[in-house]
Amino acid sequence: MKIRTFVSLGAMVLANHAVFADASYQETSQITGGAMVAPLKSMSFLSKSMKDMFAPTTTTTMVHGNQKAVVRKESIEITDLDRETLTHVDMIRKTYSVVTFAQMRQAFQNMPKQMQQAQEQAKAEQGQQPQQPKTDLKTSFDVSVKNTGVSKDVNGLTAQEQIVTLQMHVTDPNAPPSDAGNTVTYVVTTDAWIAPDPPEVKEIQDFDKRYEEKLMAGVDMSAWKDQMTRQNPGMAQLFSGKPGSADAMAQMGKEMAKLKGTRVMEVTTMGGSGNGTATAQTTAPAPSAAPSSPNPSVGGLLGSALGSSPFGGFHKKKTTPATDATPPANTTADGTATPTSATLMEMTMQKSNFSQASVPSSSFQVPAGFTQVESPAYSGR
Repeated sequence: MKIRTFVSLGAMVLANHAVFADASYQETSQITGGAMVAPLKSMSFLSKSMKDMFAPTTTTTMVHGNQKAVVRKESIEITDLDRETLTHVDMIRKTYSVVTFAQMRQAFQNMPKQMQQAQEQAKAEQGQQPQQPKTDLKTSFDVSVKNTGVSKDVNGLTAQEQIVTLQMHVTDPNAPPSDAGNTVTYVVTTDAWIAPDPPEVKEIQDFDKRYEEKLMAGVDMSAWKDQMTRQNPGMAQLFSGKPGSADAMAQMGKEMAKLKGTRVMEVTTMGGSGNGTATAQTTAPAPSAAPSSPNPSVGGLLGSALGSSPFGGFHKKKTTPATDATPPANTTADGTATPTSATLMEMTMQKSNFSQASVPSSSFQVPAGFTQVESPAYSGR
């Protein structure tokens, strides 16, 4: 009986270890185009870190058993499920910090109170700021997903094309019918090429599931689920504060969740369309309105429409245009504005180099000579 029990336990241990195969892949992202790129690159006063954002960024993700490493040029994140630790390695400063799962659980429990305090502080600071002129601009959103039925080979995998589009329409209800220049549509389009999950991705997804289960054991996250579904990196800040933006972000998250498989390649474009006369709404052009822009008037229009986003002011008071008998280039002979469009920014992301080769143990260790420091995010907790 004892021998049989010992054999059974040994088989279970071996089976558990056999489940966790090594796996790795790389992800590369880069800003690949758009009317804003050339003007920003030409600004000599920009810091090196700002200019570096136009260079390709490569991330290597590796798992080995209960360990995972996410390696970038400037940092490494090491997750260890057995030790229940998350180690951040700063390759620039040659330092590292270690946070335990217990510390992170405590941080989740403290988060509601901290967020409430931050909101109260922001509200108090806002009350001290001079009041901005009220605007009655109307915004509305549309979200759509299109399966084009097109397939192609992407980095060794057969992928199908899915296009997700988010549109924000901005109109001025007080503008006279002839003033079509007060209409703009801001568009974010994600052209995704999706393949069935390769074995390497499944291994990493399995690790992430085990990590989440172990980290969040005993933690009630129900209060955060709705907020997390509304998060969409790159878009939440752009549309922050616009009426209907929260519902649009939630809908966007639901539509993106429907895209099953591995997004081997994504091309995300941000831009829009409108009538060039709308640039009269701004007292200064947005960065995208530089001469190198293929359509500077639309760039200024989009900048004014985005408001509190990084692209410019919101529907500022119209300036009195200089008298000119010559109609703008984007108008017809009778002076009617014609719709034009522009792409402000384009970003491309690709996953490649999928591998099940053995990952060396050194990938999950802090480099020799690095100094341990306290994690800034958890100091004083």
